[in-house]
Amino acid sequence: MSYTPKPIDTSSVQLPEELVELTELLSENTHEIWAQQRLKDGWTFGPERDDKAMTHPCLILYDELPESEKEYDRNTSMEAIKTILYMGYRIIPPTQEQTGAQDEVRRILDRLEDKNLDLRDLSEIWRGRSPEIWRRVPEIYRSLGNRILGIGEPLLAFDVISEGLEVWTTDLRLRQLNGLTLARGGSPYKANQIARELQAEGNQDDDTLGLLGRTHKDLWEKESQEQEKAAQLEQAFVAYYTSYQNTGSGYTGINAATLALIKGDLETAHRIGQHVYQISLDEAKGVEPDYWTQATLGEVLLILGQPGQAREYYTHAGELGKGNFANLNSTRRNARLLLEALGEDPHWLDDCFALPKIIVFTGHPLLPEGEENCRFPVHLETELKARIANQLNHLDADIGVASAAAGADILFLEAMLERGGEIDVILPYAVEHFVQTSVDVDNNSEWKNRFERILNRAGRVIMANDYPAQDNRVLLEFTSLIVDGTAILRAQEYDTPLVSLAVWDGQEHGNLGETSDMISRWKNLGRNVEVIDVPADVSTQPENVSTSEDTSHFPHEIRVMFFADVVGYSKLSEVEVAQFIQQFVGYLAQEMEKYPYKPLTRNTWGDAFYFVFSSVEDAAHFALTQRDLIRDTDWAARGLPPDINLRIALHTGPVYRFTDPMIQQLNFSGSHVSRAARIEPITPPGQVYASEHFASLIVANNITDITCDYVGLLQLAKNYGTFRMYHVRRSHEPE
Repeated sequence: MSYTPKPIDTSSVQLPEELVELTELLSENTHEIWAQQRLKDGWTFGPERDDKAMTHPCLILYDELPESEKEYDRNTSMEAIKTILYMGYRIIPPTQEQTGAQDEVRRILDRLEDKNLDLRDLSEIWRGRSPEIWRRVPEIYRSLGNRILGIGEPLLAFDVISEGLEVWTTDLRLRQLNGLTLARGGSPYKANQIARELQAEGNQDDDTLGLLGRTHKDLWEKESQEQEKAAQLEQAFVAYYTSYQNTGSGYTGINAATLALIKGDLETAHRIGQHVYQISLDEAKGVEPDYWTQATLGEVLLILGQPGQAREYYTHAGELGKGNFANLNSTRRNARLLLEALGEDPHWLDDCFALPKIIVFTGHPLLPEGEENCRFPVHLETELKARIANQLNHLDADIGVASAAAGADILFLEAMLERGGEIDVILPYAVEHFVQTSVDVDNNSEWKNRFERILNRAGRVIMANDYPAQDNRVLLEFTSLIVDGTAILRAQEYDTPLVSLAVWDGQEHGNLGETSDMISRWKNLGRNVEVIDVPADVSTQPENVSTSEDTSHFPHEIRVMFFADVVGYSKLSEVEVAQFIQQFVGYLAQEMEKYPYKPLTRNTWGDAFYFVFSSVEDAAHFALTQRDLIRDTDWAARGLPPDINLRIALHTGPVYRFTDPMIQQLNFSGSHVSRAARIEPITPPGQVYASEHFASLIVANNITDITCDYVGLLQLAKNYGTFRMYHVRRSHEPE
C-alpha cells in the first residue's frame, strides 16, 4: 500500500505578530502533553532513548529541551494555527481586560500553592472572590475546594465546589471533589450516587474508583442489616481492587488490602500489602518524607503484622500532617478499622494523629460602668488571660467557639488567636448593637478595638438573632445554645472530643445562658468541664448581667417554627380543591391527634401549614411523621393526584408570644418566623430542611435519634439572604 501525505498548503498564510506568543505556548503545552502520557505509561528519564528500558532524554522541562526539539514542537504548533486561519476561522487575542482577568486567575492559583495558608487565609480568598473572574476557569474552584477540604472543612469546601459546578457542570474533577465533600461531610449516600454516575459515564481513573470505594466503605460502616453490610463491603473492595489492578496505585492498593483483611481474605491482603510496601519504599527513596507515603507504610505494616513499626510510621505521618485534619482523620479511621479486624484495641494508635482539639467557652463578662455585682475581675485581667493561655496550651487547643463580650470571652478568643488557633464567634445580635451593650462598656479601655481585631480574624461570625429584644435574657439563653451547638457540630466533623472550658467564680446563681447555667447544663449532659476559677474573694455576689426584663404583653420565647406547602396544589381543579380540604387537610388533622408531639399553635392558608413547637425534638419528630404519612398514603384512592407531596421547613429562634386580637388565639411573631417561611420554598418535595440554628439546638440538647445533614449554603426565597441549610432525618434512616 502506498501512502502520499497531502497536508493543507499553508505557505500563503502570514501569521499575525500577536499569535507568535501563542505558538510558543502551544509548543510548550504539546511537550507537556507528550511527557505526561509517557510518564503515565511508565517511561522515565534517561540519557538515551531505550524502548526496552522505557527511558527517554526528553522527559525534562520544556525550557531544558535542546533547541532542535523545541523547534519541532514549534513547527507543529505553528502549522496547526496556520491551518485554522487558512480554513477561515479567526483567532482573537484576549483584550486587555481579559488579560487582566487571566493575570488575576494566575495570581490566585499561585497563592493557593502556598502550603502555609490556613482556614482564615482560604476563607478570605473565598469571601473576596470576583464571581465574574472566577467563573471563567474551573481551576480556582478545584484548587480552593481541594485545599479547604484538606484542612477538614467539608462544609465550606462544598460551597466552593457547588459554585464551580453551577458553571462547569460536567467538570470531572469538580464532580469528584463534590462527592468527596459530601462523603467527608457525612452524606455517603449522595456521594456514592455521584461516584456511580461518574463510573457509568466510563470514568475508571483512580479518583473516581477511589471515591466509589470510599463511599461503599462508608455505607458498609453505617449499615446494620448483615446481608446489605456484606454487599457494601464487597463493592468497596471491588472498586479499590479494580483501580489497583488498572494502575498499580498505592492509594487504591492499600485500601484494597485493608478491606481484604477486614473481609478475612488474609492471602489477598498480604499479597497486595507486600507490593504496596515495596512501591511505597521506592517512592520514599531520595526524597523528603511526605504524609501519604508514611501513612501508607504505617497501614501496610499493620496489615503485615508488624504493629511496632507501623506505629513509628503513623507517628511520623502524624507529625508531617499536623493541621491537615481531613487526612489525619481519614488515616485514623482506617487504622481503627484494621485494629478492630485484628482483634486489637481500635484506639491504640489514636495518639499518633494530632486531630483538632475544639474548645467551647463560657466566662463572666465585664458589665457596663455603674452596674453592680460584676463577676469579672478587672484588676486581674492580665493574670486571668495568662491562665487561659496556659490552659489552652495544656489542652493543645486548635479551634475555639465562644461569644465575644468584653471580659472573659475576649480574653479567651485573643488567647486562641495568639496560639495560632481558629475561632468561631457567636453574637446574640448585630455587631453594632452588641458593641453598645456588651463590648464598649468601659470608656477608658481598648475592649472595642480588641473586639474588632478578633472579628477580623474569625473564621465565622454567626448571629443568633437579627436585633436586641425587649427581654435579652431569652437571647442570652438562645445564644449560649448556639455557641454549644456550633462547637458540637465542629467536633462531629472531625470525630474528636469537645472540651468545655469556663472562667467561673463558683457561684451557682445566674440567669439562663450565663456562665453558671452553661456549666450546669454541660454537667447534666455528662460532660467534663475545665474550670479556670476566679479567686473567691473577688466576687461573692450573684451575677447581674445587663439584660432588660420584658414586662410587656409580648414575652420573648425560644420556639420552633414548622412551615409546609403542598406541591402541585395550584394545579388542582375546583372539584379537587374541595376533595383536598376533606381528604388531605381533614385526614392530616385527624392523624395529628394521634401524635404525641403537640404544637402550641396551628394555622393554615390554603395549601400552607404553620405550626409552632416548644422544642426542636418535638418539631423534628412531628415533621418526619408528617413526611412519612404523606409518602405512605394512597392519595389516588382519596380522589387526589397520586404524587401530591409536602415541602417541610424547620427553624428555631426567639419569637414574641401574643394573643391575636382578631381571632383571639395564641400566636407568635418575629424575624425567625419569617426566616422559617423562606426556607420552605427551597426545600425539595418529600423532604424536611432546617436551618443551622435548628441543627445546633438538636446537638446542643443531645438529641441523638435525629440527624441533620449539611445541604449547603442556599439562597432563601424572596432574596431573604443566604444561609446554611440541613436535611433532617431520623438517625437510622439513609440521607
